[in-house]
Amino acid sequence: MPAKNHIELVVKTLAVLESLATSERGKALKEIAADVGLGKSTVFRILFTLKEAGYVEQYAANGSYRLTLKTGGLARRHSERLRLTDVARPHLIRLRDDLDESVALAERRAQAVVLIDVLETSHPLRLSFQIGDDCPIHATALGKAVAAFLSPEELASLLKNFALPQYTNRTKTKVLQLKAELARTKVKGYSINDEETVTGALLVGAPLFDRNRIVCGALSVNTPTARCSEKRRQQLIAAVVEAGQHISGDLADVGFLHPVTNSGS
Repeated sequence: MPAKNHIELVVKTLAVLESLATSERGKALKEIAADVGLGKSTVFRILFTLKEAGYVEQYAANGSYRLTLKTGGLARRHSERLRLTDVARPHLIRLRDDLDESVALAERRAQAVVLIDVLETSHPLRLSFQIGDDCPIHATALGKAVAAFLSPEELASLLKNFALPQYTNRTKTKVLQLKAELARTKVKGYSINDEETVTGALLVGAPLFDRNRIVCGALSVNTPTARCSEKRRQQLIAAVVEAGQHISGDLADVGFLHPVTNSGS
């Protein structure tokens, strides 16, 4: 039974809009009615109202309907207000709760990868991060997840202005070593920081892409190596990759365009 405040006409109208959104060339009344499972008279009244409001237009030549730019403007204005954290946070909460490990979100900036959100585990033994911290591209899971999907020119620009400091005896400080690892990361779809910044810590990262499939950030999960068996490691990898795919899908759905990645800078 529908909820008390449920309005069936709104549901039907949204179904019509979603049907029209699948075609750039427009659809005939009969085709839309078949898509949404409604009678042609009902669909006609919905289309007539949407046309009056400026959200649908009708071709005079063949009578087909299509969405107007006004409809796209709603989504565009909404996406322009969205931040990466707005879209990613529900997934981060779910990931943290499912794994009971700390998770982090980083955003790509012009010449850096910067931590913008952290959700901590309930375990007393955990790593601590500060929002605003840089995520070095040669050592952190977040930094490597972004760097692996940069163009050769973008990566060269970063490396030109960025030193490769050593944090532990496992940190890669040679450019050729780093490029080889980034190539492997791109193929696998995830990054690993295995005690490269903190001894005794394992971090797994995955890239995030905006609607143009340009890398705009990354997420990661971290755990002490003391409680990370090989089976657990594979579980973390699978969970992070899946969460990254879901976040990227949501970013595409809302039309998210990252300002740095789409400004030519």
